[in-house]
Amino acid sequence: MGELAGSDFIWVWMAALLTILVYSYLLGDNPLYRLAEHIFIGSSVAYAVVVVIHGILGPLLLDPLTSGETGEKLLAVVPLVLGLLLWTKLKTSWAWMGNLSVAFLLGVGAALAIGGALFGSILPQVQATISAIDLVGLGKGLIIVVGTLSTLLYFHFAAGAKGGLSGIGAGFIRAWARLGRWFIMIAFGAIFANTVMARISLLIGRVRFLLDVFGL
Repeated sequence: MGELAGSDFIWVWMAALLTILVYSYLLGDNPLYRLAEHIFIGSSVAYAVVVVIHGILGPLLLDPLTSGETGEKLLAVVPLVLGLLLWTKLKTSWAWMGNLSVAFLLGVGAALAIGGALFGSILPQVQATISAIDLVGLGKGLIIVVGTLSTLLYFHFAAGAKGGLSGIGAGFIRAWARLGRWFIMIAFGAIFANTVMARISLLIGRVRFLLDVFGL
């Protein structure tokens, strides 16, 4: 490890010490690991508080209320009131007053989740499938089309839906739907493998950091 300034030297060795404390969990739950855990949680909460104060409350709430125009002040009053109503949840007799804030949070959260799923997953998948139809017979496009349709059919029949089908056609579609289960398993396997690879990369990085700190 190269030459470090005094403050950098202290922080590097502190990081190495905390890394060793976390890895001590491999020997079982112990006070050293819990110390590192508490330090991590405390520093994370402190960082979040600082970010909220300087990045949200200050520029988006306090500044408009103190120095903004009339429209900005009126608009800033809405989140202020909703935020204050959340504190009423601390007392049972007043908790009903915070239901408006909770309903607002749930509504916005649901809208963001639905919008993210629609524009981030469903529509791109539909577009990829439509684009792949022109490539049927070239392997990749055929796999995308078959995988998408069989996966949708699997969820349809797994939910117990009754499409009014009978005879050979129903058996064929159900067999196609069972094929979708294999595509789902392959997808989950790939996601899991990617997660494992990412964790191993982090482990290798930490081990190399420790070896560098100790000059090995």
